[in-house]
Amino acid sequence: MDDSASKPEAGAALPAAGAEPDSAAGAASLPGLRAWFAGYVLWMLALVGAARLAFDEYSAADTPAGARWLLPLGAFYLSLCNTLLPLPTAWVVLLLASHDVALFQSDAERIAAVALLGASATMMANLNEYHVLGYFLRSRLGGRIRQTHTYRWAVRWFDVAPFQTLALFAFLPIPVDFVRWLAILRRYPRGRFAAAYWIGRLPRYALLAGLSAALHLDAWEIALLQAALVVPLAGRWLLAAGRRSSRP
Repeated sequence: MDDSASKPEAGAALPAAGAEPDSAAGAASLPGLRAWFAGYVLWMLALVGAARLAFDEYSAADTPAGARWLLPLGAFYLSLCNTLLPLPTAWVVLLLASHDVALFQSDAERIAAVALLGASATMMANLNEYHVLGYFLRSRLGGRIRQTHTYRWAVRWFDVAPFQTLALFAFLPIPVDFVRWLAILRRYPRGRFAAAYWIGRLPRYALLAGLSAALHLDAWEIALLQAALVVPLAGRWLLAAGRRSSRP
C-alpha cells in the first residue's frame, strides 16, 4: 500500500516545539480564556492598589524618599501597551529611572526595579494580546490566514528557533512585531511565549533605565527623545495613508 498520503508534503512547515499543528490550531478554541482575563484584571487592580498605598505613604511622610507610587502606575501603563493599544513605552522607562522621579537613591536599585517590573508588565500586555487575538483568530479568518503561502513561508522560518526569535524581537525596538502575531497564529505555548518576551524586554528596559540614570535625563529631554522615536514613524504612516487615499 502506498503510504505517501501519510507523509508530510515536501517543504511543508513542521510544528514548532510544543506548538499545535495548523489544522488543530485552526479548529480548536483557546482554553483558559476566562481564567486569563480574570487574572489580568486582578493584576491591574493590584497595581492600582499598590500605587494608592505607596501614594498614601508618600503623602504622609515628612521627608518622602521618592515618588515610588509612580512605579506601579508605570507598570499599569505598560500592561496596556501592545498592538491593540500601540502607545509609546520608552518614555515611561526613562522617566521612572530618572533622578527627577528618584524612586530610590541608588541608580542600581532604580534600574533593577524599573527593568524587572517593566518586563513583567510588558509580558502581561503581550499575553493579553495573545488571548484576545487568539480568540478572534479561532474563526475562519485564522484558518484562511494559515492557508496562505506567506504564512506557510513565515512558519518555516519561525519554527527554526521560535523562542530565540521571540526573545530577539522583544529586545529590538521594532514598532510592528509581526513575529508575535505569527506565534499567536501558530499557537506557540503561552508559557514559552511569556518567558521569551520577559527575557527579551528585561535587558532592553535595563539599558534604557541605565541610559536615563547615567545621563541624568530630565522630563523635557525624555519627552524629546520619545518624540524623536515616534514622530518619524507617525509621519511615515500618514504619508503612506495619504498615498493610498489618493489612488483612483
